[in-house]
Amino acid sequence: MGEPRRRGARVRAVAALAAVVALVATGCGGGDSGGADPEGPTTVRVGTLPIANAAGMYLGMEQGFFAEEGLQIEPTVLQGGNEIVTGLVSGDYDVGFVGYISAGVAAGRNVPVCVLTASDATGTTAEDDWQVMVAGPGNTISSPQDLVGSPVGINALGGVAEVLIRAALDREGVDPASVEFIEVPFPEVPAAIAGGRVAAAYTAEPFVTTVLDQGGEVVFAPQSALAPEYPNGAYAASRQFVQGEPDTVERFTRAMERSLDHARDNPDAVRATIPTFTQIPAELAERMRLPVFTSELDRAAIDEQMGFMAQYGVVEEAPTADELICD
Repeated sequence: MGEPRRRGARVRAVAALAAVVALVATGCGGGDSGGADPEGPTTVRVGTLPIANAAGMYLGMEQGFFAEEGLQIEPTVLQGGNEIVTGLVSGDYDVGFVGYISAGVAAGRNVPVCVLTASDATGTTAEDDWQVMVAGPGNTISSPQDLVGSPVGINALGGVAEVLIRAALDREGVDPASVEFIEVPFPEVPAAIAGGRVAAAYTAEPFVTTVLDQGGEVVFAPQSALAPEYPNGAYAASRQFVQGEPDTVERFTRAMERSLDHARDNPDAVRATIPTFTQIPAELAERMRLPVFTSELDRAAIDEQMGFMAQYGVVEEAPTADELICD
């Protein structure tokens, strides 16, 4: 049952990326909004996501870091990385918040996008990681080996999560093919665990805290098992925008890195900002595990992630970190 679903998910992912490639082929490209206005700030249109990981940018906006660079950020909240990449290539957005693997898949299929800056990373252990595998109360999972033969929920078959979970299981000596992956969106994880639909499921905050509130527990942290503070999100742009608006790109990068450093040093400010652009209540934002914000582009870890894409058949040829990061 798991394999047909996985194939279906991969077909959908390929179709989405095919649409991106079609946009490239028809010559669609960046708009002119990136140009500086001598009488006012330059508007940078950012495709972003309604998740806590985007807090660094919003906090930087509040602190005036972008305004100090003569920039005005115009965020548009979208639902997924493919939609953001499509918007970058079509010129609907100048910058987009995506995962390294999402950007790598696009670049590996000759979609002209590159990574401008880092954004966030996972935690250091299962105790502080914010994107983990959880199970309900009374579960018998004490190690990744206990997942063999069990249905495990992941948010998207054939996507970023599956690639990194497979890599982490391999690292732990578990054959990824011995685990049955079932598609369970993050918000559905608490109910799926409570109802016994899956033995464990991969999810992110605030749903990790929801499961913990129900008496569940974290049973595996795939990304932090690969390495502490493993790279997760980044800000990317089309190569056309990077080449056409180098001054805007330089100013955005400088303000974004400053914002990320401020977010890392001010977790209370991050918690206060999260409810302003997500549907996460303030009470939950005060208790949930936070992403680790970082301005460092960890090229060695990004290279490793690109290698996982090729290893698990997501792309035939993956870019290197140097090829993925904007010149």
